[in-house]
Amino acid sequence: MQRWHGPGGYAQVLRVGLPLLAGMGSITAMHLTDRLFLGWYSENALAAAMPAGAAFFLFTSFFLGTVGYVAVLIAQNVGAGRPEAIGPVLWQGIYLALASFAVLGGLSLASDAIFEAMGHPPEVRKLEATYFRVLMSGAGFMVLEASLAAFFSGRGLTRAVMLVNFGGTILNIPLNYVLIFGRFGLPPLGTAGSALATVAAWAAMAATYGVLIFTRANDRRFGVRRSFRPDAAIFSRLVRLGAPGGAQIFLDVFAVTVFILLAGRLGTTELAATSLVLSANSPAFMPLMGLSSGLAVVVGQAMGAGRPADARRAAGSAMRLMALYMAVMAAIFLCLPNQLAELFRPREADADFGAVVALCRPLFAWAVVVGACDVVLHTAFGVLRGAGDTRFLMLSAGVVSLFGLIVPTLLAVTFFAVTVTGLWGFFALYAFILAVVLWLRYRAGTWQNLRLAEPAPHAD
Repeated sequence: MQRWHGPGGYAQVLRVGLPLLAGMGSITAMHLTDRLFLGWYSENALAAAMPAGAAFFLFTSFFLGTVGYVAVLIAQNVGAGRPEAIGPVLWQGIYLALASFAVLGGLSLASDAIFEAMGHPPEVRKLEATYFRVLMSGAGFMVLEASLAAFFSGRGLTRAVMLVNFGGTILNIPLNYVLIFGRFGLPPLGTAGSALATVAAWAAMAATYGVLIFTRANDRRFGVRRSFRPDAAIFSRLVRLGAPGGAQIFLDVFAVTVFILLAGRLGTTELAATSLVLSANSPAFMPLMGLSSGLAVVVGQAMGAGRPADARRAAGSAMRLMALYMAVMAAIFLCLPNQLAELFRPREADADFGAVVALCRPLFAWAVVVGACDVVLHTAFGVLRGAGDTRFLMLSAGVVSLFGLIVPTLLAVTFFAVTVTGLWGFFALYAFILAVVLWLRYRAGTWQNLRLAEPAPHAD
């Protein structure tokens, strides 16, 4: 019972992290049904969705990672007893999100050139470019939604984030069905329809946060209305601390994107199997991210209050919870690989889909290995991010991504007859190395000396 109660115990980690986990679960359901519908629509649509989605996340990850640090700064100010500092921090995140509209929207114009360079089959390449173009046109809404969500998650009020995510999913799933297959008199739009439904969900979620945040009560306590002016000092601090975290996420996503693209060079069947397993792995991976985000908030509040021992205790609690969840998912992957793969069977599947299912069996086994590494990785990541050790996260991600995944897999595909199963072996090795590096940094304890917020005069 001692592990359950008190600062950093299971109860606190679950109170903050469980709604984020559930919210991530709803986003996972959104992505999973998206892939299911596209798989039912056509095998090429499924094959195109994963590389295009990975490329999309690659280009948006820097902004997402940077504005996501608004939650950590808010958490540290909560721990330091400075609620009046929350409004100014929130607005600098909003300004950064608004800037992302122009940058990310401009990248949508390069969609044809990007996927031309990937060398995938022409019928898949066209669908990839369409999916990417529509998503990038509305990507700013996703960044804005993430920056606004920080107002709640940074204060530990994660139920609001969960409910907004649920609402976005409830809107997205039927929209996906209607726009992909063409219902109620609308033409079937396939991949473009899927992307349009996703953008609509992001916009609705951002609007909902706006209604919930900018109230008179919140303005009196946190200054969410009166603090709208740009603040160069706070903005530069957000970028200085958040940009390394954004760069770290960008580098991680870049490595995974290269991995997916190299799987595509092995063949359409290999690409479809990789896309399928990564899609099915979302229910295992995304909740870990939710718990890690909750851990970062708990650690941020503990560090803001000058209590690093509570942060260490929270890390142990979060790691045990992640391991328990991953054990359940591992059992499903190992016992039901064929059944999971069959969920993605197209409505008019040909004999090639049987080959995709056969390839998925060993890939699910590798996904279990990656998941075990993710438990350690996301625990250390949550602690280091919450404490402000983002520069190390960036450097470690860059080195391990380059030499642990990108270079070895590129050499293996270019000069050796590597199979897609062997390619996944490299992916598992990359996850293992990164987990070890981050865990050693956590164990070194240098993060315990970092302070991002000065305590208020009346704070203990």
